[in-house]
Amino acid sequence: MRVRLYQVDGKLPNVALMRLAWHHRARGDEVELRQVRGPEDVQPELGDPPDLVYGSSIFQKSARLVAELRRTWPEAIVGGTGVDLADGGQATLEDDLKIESRQQDYSIYPDFRPSIGFSQRGCRLRCPFCVVPAKEGRVREEQSIADLWRGDPWPREILLLDNDFFGQDRWRDRIAELREGRFRVAFSQGINVRLVDAEIAEAVAGVDYRDDGFQRRQLYTA
Repeated sequence: MRVRLYQVDGKLPNVALMRLAWHHRARGDEVELRQVRGPEDVQPELGDPPDLVYGSSIFQKSARLVAELRRTWPEAIVGGTGVDLADGGQATLEDDLKIESRQQDYSIYPDFRPSIGFSQRGCRLRCPFCVVPAKEGRVREEQSIADLWRGDPWPREILLLDNDFFGQDRWRDRIAELREGRFRVAFSQGINVRLVDAEIAEAVAGVDYRDDGFQRRQLYTA
């Protein structure tokens, strides 16, 4: 089976597409990733069409590209926070596709060297502007730092996509793993400053904190 993955937006590797790639390659399917920068990137071309098409969109501003993807590939399975929650065409890995594995196929992003993923999902807050609570539900553990790291010879660089890292019960264990493993870490979704106390501030200051390009971040303390 020929499987095509469309990453509609986002500059970072798309974890959902990486897990889909792993799932299909494990079944012996042929997998191809396409980056979408404009409507022309979802148009069919000469040759045999794919047997199965997936798309993932992070930003609602990409609605036009999502619509074009669906128009071009009516049977495409499309998901992500950029897809309207009320839209019946949205799909999630666990609930809709029954894909439970957290294995990720990094080969579709051959130039990306860090390890990427989530130590937790969901959020304890109900901010009116945010879709995370509605889409992911309550805070739950996802993976340890040891599970997230690809292992040698890959760099000890962890890019966390957590929406609420300090909302999980075992965040102290995750911080200890980062420290003891001498990992460089990027909290790419940020940390809610309204909930930072002295213990959390000390935890952040105690890890090798980087931006998502793994350049060093300057932390300021009073």
